[in-house]
Amino acid sequence: MVTPLLLLLAACGGVFLAACGGDGSIPADGPSDIPEMSATELLTRLSLDLRGVRPSVEELQQVAADPGAVDVLLDEYLADPRFGMRMADLWSEVYLTRADAFYIEPSEYGIDDRPGFIDAVGNEPLRILARIADEDLPWTELVVGDWTMADELLAAAWPLDYPAGSTGWQVAHYTDGRPAAGILSTNGLWWRYTSTDSNANRGRANQISRILVCNDYLTHPIDFERNVDLLDEAAVLDAITNNPGCVACHDSLDPVASYLYGFWTYVPDSFVDASRYHPEREQLWQSTTGVPPAWYGQPGNSLADLGRQIANDPRLPECAVEQAFELLLRRDVTLADTDRLVEHRQAFLDGGLTVRSLVRSIVSDPLYRAGATDATGAVPRKLVTPDLLADEVEALTGFRWTYGGYDMLGNDTVGVRTLAGGADGATVAATATRPNATLVLVQERLAMAAAIHAVVTELDQAPSQRRLFTLVDFTETPDSDEATVAAQIQRLHLAVLGKQVAPDGEEVMALMNLMHDLLEVEDSVPAAWAGVLSALLRDPDFVLY
Repeated sequence: MVTPLLLLLAACGGVFLAACGGDGSIPADGPSDIPEMSATELLTRLSLDLRGVRPSVEELQQVAADPGAVDVLLDEYLADPRFGMRMADLWSEVYLTRADAFYIEPSEYGIDDRPGFIDAVGNEPLRILARIADEDLPWTELVVGDWTMADELLAAAWPLDYPAGSTGWQVAHYTDGRPAAGILSTNGLWWRYTSTDSNANRGRANQISRILVCNDYLTHPIDFERNVDLLDEAAVLDAITNNPGCVACHDSLDPVASYLYGFWTYVPDSFVDASRYHPEREQLWQSTTGVPPAWYGQPGNSLADLGRQIANDPRLPECAVEQAFELLLRRDVTLADTDRLVEHRQAFLDGGLTVRSLVRSIVSDPLYRAGATDATGAVPRKLVTPDLLADEVEALTGFRWTYGGYDMLGNDTVGVRTLAGGADGATVAATATRPNATLVLVQERLAMAAAIHAVVTELDQAPSQRRLFTLVDFTETPDSDEATVAAQIQRLHLAVLGKQVAPDGEEVMALMNLMHDLLEVEDSVPAAWAGVLSALLRDPDFVLY
């Protein structure tokens, strides 16, 4: 018997390894050399990337009949209300703010919902990005906006003018006098990236540079004299100021760090101190590093100055283009992509720096739409991330895997995020691009639970209300009504995997045999259908798209 693990490994073997992330590249010989994937495959990719759900059976049938309908549906997907949060999910791999814990516990604020509060803190900057994407605000709003996003849990803990009587995520403003600088003014970002006294906000400054202009100081080669005593604070300060190997980075890094002393806390575990911005501490750089605030040589005074400087830096849109390209193609950019990146950057600028204009350009790129090529002989595939896997399963079956209030695919406190290929930003810094054994185990357990949930739920619904089992009433068996069972299996294949299979094809016959075997083990038609659905949800094609 071929197991799901062997199927996944076979799908990613040999020359297909590149498509699953082996060397991180879809062949970039030139767009004209790469044929496009089929219309239904492309529609599935677009729907998952832009909405977080698989296309409906009707949408798949529409493009099967008219491949040109893909671009009509693309317009609808870009306007979908789920688009903003999909962009937040993508960029969460850059921000890495969705941590499992922060140094302040919600109980300090009298909040009992620990999972909800931890989730809200990590999502604050990402919700800002989601609103920017949803409402076609310019990308520069990330660093100049005078607003934030908050839910009722954050409003109970932080100084916010959250709308009275509201619930869920709403636009809000801090009321503690902090400068307007978009995500740079959020507690969510600086609770995730803290600073020690000796680090003096340098780590925070590097996160600003890494996230917003794609310049990660930690990736720079360092060459300095080995005789510096790193345990001697005075010696280290002297090296930072005078040693050419140190000065090369610290000359531009330390001035950025000097903007951030308003978030400096004297008592790191004080829930009051940590929740508020402290304008009276903005000048502490004078007694710590002595380096005045500046952004790559441009002096400033406040965090708002920093936001405006970044907004005017041409590297901000260039970085956004690079990040979007990598996140949507699931590979690192290379020199061969330069022309493509220039085109996407121009589309971004022409579109008013809106996320939709950038994403539309990239998903229209032949590299994104690449199908089978002479170089690989197979269709390049992308691996779903844990949040995407959770979303597509919930959309199909109504099942969300949670435990004790925690989203099992969204954390590692009690969940399985990293086992499913995700990143926690601490022990794992990047999401997986290739299937592995633990992902298959997670997929198996998720498929079983989701399939049972779907069948139990749809048993009590009229066929017209169902998402999956629209052709049966859960009494038919392969022996009693082979044609109806075969038609239902065909529809499940299309809904779950985006594939049209023949009623007498080997896929249908295999699942008919499985259903027959399950009925012999347990004489329950609903249980047999749960087994069929579980098998489809465990298919490699459900996690590779």
